[in-house]
Amino acid sequence: MKESILVLDDEPSILEILGQYLGEEGYVCSLSTSAQEALRLLGERRFDLLVTDIRMPEMDGIEVVKRAKALDADLAVIVVTAHLEVTSAIDALRVGADDYLLKPFNLTEISLSVGKALERRNLLIQTRRQQELLESRVREATADLEHANRELRTTKEYLENLLNSTEDAIITVNREACISYANHGATQMLGYSNEEFASVAVDRYFVGGSEEVRYLRRILRREGSLQNYETELIHKDGTQIPINMSLSYVRDPDNEIVSTLAICKDITKQKQLERELKEMSIKDSLTGLYNQGYFYDRLEAEIERANRQGHALTLLLFDVDQFKTYNDCHGHLEGDAVLKAAGQVVVECTREHVDIGFRYGGDEFTVILPEANEGQALSIAERIRATFESRRFDRLTVSIGLMTYKPGSSVRSFIRFADAMMYDAKRSGGNRVYVYHPEEHASVESEEQERSEVVP
Repeated sequence: MKESILVLDDEPSILEILGQYLGEEGYVCSLSTSAQEALRLLGERRFDLLVTDIRMPEMDGIEVVKRAKALDADLAVIVVTAHLEVTSAIDALRVGADDYLLKPFNLTEISLSVGKALERRNLLIQTRRQQELLESRVREATADLEHANRELRTTKEYLENLLNSTEDAIITVNREACISYANHGATQMLGYSNEEFASVAVDRYFVGGSEEVRYLRRILRREGSLQNYETELIHKDGTQIPINMSLSYVRDPDNEIVSTLAICKDITKQKQLERELKEMSIKDSLTGLYNQGYFYDRLEAEIERANRQGHALTLLLFDVDQFKTYNDCHGHLEGDAVLKAAGQVVVECTREHVDIGFRYGGDEFTVILPEANEGQALSIAERIRATFESRRFDRLTVSIGLMTYKPGSSVRSFIRFADAMMYDAKRSGGNRVYVYHPEEHASVESEEQERSEVVP
């Protein structure tokens, strides 16, 4: 059966192009310019994928995603947004969207995004069905244990074959909080033999230790079962394995609890995908540096840490001198090459796992230097300036503004003073570093104070 796609956009021309293209790709497409109509269609029919714009006059695209996922939690969603609305796209990912595309986009990007979203949807549905089937089979197998006195050998062989057919870890824990059974999936997942499992208390395998086990016991006593509990188990080699776990009691014919059944699914790949999606949302695709949105979040955090711990904190802000002229003369591809090189220079000239580089926008870049005083920061800034100059892009250079954080300064003033130094460096001919000193730049500080009195 062909997969069905609903495309929502208030621009008919975009709908026509996407409808025709996706139809040629083998999908059944429905088109709508109205958010209300699209939600009505989602309530009446089953769709596999929703492609929706973020900005629409009738309803915000994020609200559309929320309502669509409420109607069908399995619905795959792709949001389309303008470059300046990436933050809105990230918000859409938080409420259930699978991917986002930036306008203008090409049809190949649409095809790849649609394919990945549908593949992920089908995989999640298949995984859930397998989990439900597995749990059903486990319950059936556990019920068969009531006949153990008559058919012990047959039942045991059947149960072991069934439980060992899955990669999931299936474990039973007795009343003494020790593992009484572990299937092949458990030995593969955690690296222990059955003999080793039987000799160690169950809290040894939880990252949260005995405290987490007590918490799980309280939940089980209150609810009787626990589904989709995410935690981490400890492998024999000490590594931590993220899992999704379901817990329930195993009872005897007299309804007495004899053990606890745990079904654990390794979600390492899922967590890796989540980390990659998060990384995509805060990274600039051209330079590989972090983007402007993440810059503000990280700068606020570093200022708070500097205030709390009394550490130095310095900010660099720079752009490429005469970049527009170079871009106009050589074209955007060469211009992109310059920006990529600038990003690489930031990585090469800063301290790994300490300093953080960002593409601030266009040809502007910022670098946060935690625990770096003015002298250390100036050395790094000069290294960035000289290294970029050595790349010899038609003698392109960079102008850098530098400011060391003063306790009590706002994020806004911190950025603005560094920005003012950058423009002073450019006005002085470029290819230099200007350092902000309050006594030398009183006019800049006075102007900032005037602004703060006017702007709420």
